[in-house]
Amino acid sequence: MDHPGAARTTGSSPARCIDVREVRPRPRMVAVGTFDGVHLGHARVIAGCETVLTFSPHPRSVVRPGDGPRLLTDGVGKRRRLAALGVREVVVIPFDREWAAMDATTFIDEVLVGRLGAVRVAVGADFRFGARGVGDAQTLRADGRFTTTVARMVTVDDDTVSSSRIRELIAAGEVERAARLLGRPHTLPARALGGTRLSLDPALAIPRPNRYMALVDGSGTQVTVLDDGVIELERRRAAGPVEVVFLSRS
Repeated sequence: MDHPGAARTTGSSPARCIDVREVRPRPRMVAVGTFDGVHLGHARVIAGCETVLTFSPHPRSVVRPGDGPRLLTDGVGKRRRLAALGVREVVVIPFDREWAAMDATTFIDEVLVGRLGAVRVAVGADFRFGARGVGDAQTLRADGRFTTTVARMVTVDDDTVSSSRIRELIAAGEVERAARLLGRPHTLPARALGGTRLSLDPALAIPRPNRYMALVDGSGTQVTVLDDGVIELERRRAAGPVEVVFLSRS
């Protein structure tokens, strides 16, 4: 097994969030990527970087409308996990068709150098950027105005760690296997509706309908995920926000 340790996020404050249009250049070490889930592979990319450049919404939802992925984390959860890895600021590109049409050279000139002042850029081995995804790590290295670090893929139990693979495992109800790739149990924000039901955001990666052992706001319990993404609890809860940590199928 080949993977770095994952930081715990309990109690972490979210990293500071800045719109890319408002950022001012200074010497930065920048990790670039979508980083959905902030999994073990992402931890390797981000190591040593205090700034993350990311995209919202997920680029696939813009490039292939109607085919965007269900996300492993919401925005706040993502920034908390990044903060736990030592990231101080998250610079967000409000991704749309105009951004999707930007060529790789312009992205380097105007964003990485012009807006961020990058002195080091870190990416994953499969990173692509620019219109039609023509830019890659070699494109970054060839620029010469900053150093480029390319993180090797991480494998766990012969599984290559990726957000898409983790989504597949969660969709199949394999929350324990997903946790090994994430570096922690899959965790979702929810809202208690009063009574015994919780509502989950349908834009997030919800485990397939089944019974699971989980922590609900830190308390161990069995939960049942229903067909409509609602969670049925064993006991009544007052209405309000809660956090659900999926531990195993029961």
